[in-house]
Amino acid sequence: MLTRLRQIALHPGLLPPNYLEQLRAAEDDKEAAHVALSITQDQKHRLQSLLVQAIEDNEECPICFCILNNPRITACAHPFCLAWSGFVTVLVFDNCI
Repeated sequence: MLTRLRQIALHPGLLPPNYLEQLRAAEDDKEAAHVALSITQDQKHRLQSLLVQAIEDNEECPICFCILNNPRITACAHPFCLAWSGFVTVLVFDNCI
């Protein structure tokens, strides 16, 4: 059952249609990979508390399925490991609440 869940979660349909082009552009333009999103202080504190909670709860990284290692969080509150930060910069989280 876990194998099926991972297959569904890793389905290519979840990636943007131009994913490879975005990856190549990010490699070519290192500046683009380091663009920060401006957020308010309230949003910053909320994200920090969510990340602390994820660390305390020993949550898994949704990308590598390991316990969060050097965790980071996206503006839409998705925690992930630092090793995957390059991958996360090209993902689109338009459907997040």
